[in-house]
Amino acid sequence: MKKSPQISIIIALYKESAYFYEAVAQCLQLDYPNFEILIGVDRGVKLNFRNPKIRVLETGLLRTGPAEKRDIGIIRSKAEYIAFLDDDSYPRRDWLKKAMNIFNKRPEIAAVGGPGLTPPMDGFRQQITGAILSTFWGTGPYAYRFVQKPERLVDDYPAYNLIARRKDLVSVGGFDNKFYGGEDTALCIKLVTAGKKILYHPEVVVYHHRRHFPEGYLAQVGNVGMHRGYFVKKYPSTSLRLSYFMPLFGIVATILLLLLSLVFPPLIWIGVFLYVLGIADAIKVSNWKVAMILPVCIYLSHLSYAYNFTKGLLFIKHLER
Repeated sequence: MKKSPQISIIIALYKESAYFYEAVAQCLQLDYPNFEILIGVDRGVKLNFRNPKIRVLETGLLRTGPAEKRDIGIIRSKAEYIAFLDDDSYPRRDWLKKAMNIFNKRPEIAAVGGPGLTPPMDGFRQQITGAILSTFWGTGPYAYRFVQKPERLVDDYPAYNLIARRKDLVSVGGFDNKFYGGEDTALCIKLVTAGKKILYHPEVVVYHHRRHFPEGYLAQVGNVGMHRGYFVKKYPSTSLRLSYFMPLFGIVATILLLLLSLVFPPLIWIGVFLYVLGIADAIKVSNWKVAMILPVCIYLSHLSYAYNFTKGLLFIKHLER
């Protein structure tokens, strides 16, 4: 039997939390014989792990973003493969085994990503966020990042669930940016530009705890929108796409529909029809309590995204910290 190549799991720690310790504990239960866990932390952060599989790596600075912490891990790792997790996500037990099966069968693939599913224990307000992310009305053609969809080649994928050959990461210089959100977009562009292929596969699964709706999630999606608007200018090859403008167009269209309905009231039935479509979409991935309010929540999500997208597109000149 071929020896299982070593994999370094890199977790960029933002702050200690129950989710972070859950991530570490679940990693230690992985059904794979040869891995280590590298935790990137800022200077002065003390973690007391005694397991030999775990190494804590300080960046040497008081405040760094996820890209810088992950780059420290890439540099310090001697493994053949690097697996990235967020500090609020945890892997399914077969995560690494499924990924390695893909790498073994498809040597042309440089990186593999998979869905970040909503954990079943997440509370009601987190389930709302999970439903927004998992529906077409919430995230359009990018819902596959949050639910299991057919496999496909991609040119941009989040690092809450991304596994790559270390030699390919090193060859493009790692992340090498200071974005706090969107740092993975910059990495993927470098990989794709270098001729590397990134595969999404539905069986490479992690569970990603959701932000609470509305305050936590709307702040998060606003940050996503701001970076994406800025990336339209900085990385047009993957960000200058109609899909990233759709929430903004949707908000404008909704406002126009409301104004026109004041003149011609029957137009309001278009809004009712769209609301019902939103419920029908939501019921596929959530319970009826979430589904009934989800269209309103999606509208608020698009509003936060669109406002910050416009801000990033038109007014922000420099977004790296």
